[in-house]
Amino acid sequence: MAISKSRQAVWFIYDGECPICVSAALAFRIQEKYGELNLLNAREDHDHWLIKEITIRGYDLDEGMIIYDGHFYHGKAAGRFMAEFGENRGLRNRLIQSLFRTDRLAVITYPLVRAIRNLLLRIKGVKPIGNLDRDQH
Repeated sequence: MAISKSRQAVWFIYDGECPICVSAALAFRIQEKYGELNLLNAREDHDHWLIKEITIRGYDLDEGMIIYDGHFYHGKAAGRFMAEFGENRGLRNRLIQSLFRTDRLAVITYPLVRAIRNLLLRIKGVKPIGNLDRDQH
């Protein structure tokens, strides 16, 4: 995976109703040399320009989080980004790095993490984000 390494702002777009997503968003710390990290809750900020752009590009926020640094990383690619550019401090950051440290491992672990996310949302009675179902006009 080719990932840009220039210093700039990075956006982490996540599901604010998902306990796993919220935990990852709050724990994730980008390496200082890479740039500033901005968090964007897709459920609260659905009118944000970046959510609109994600939807126009056809990325389903119910299928995975997104990291944006000028390029879009969705799902397992976002996990790989977090593993590569996250600080190596804290239990959750180290867990993310261990789950997504290689493309091969991310292909195996991401569907499991997504299935757990979907199960937790069903238990909570939370409806999908549905960004691809909304009228964008």
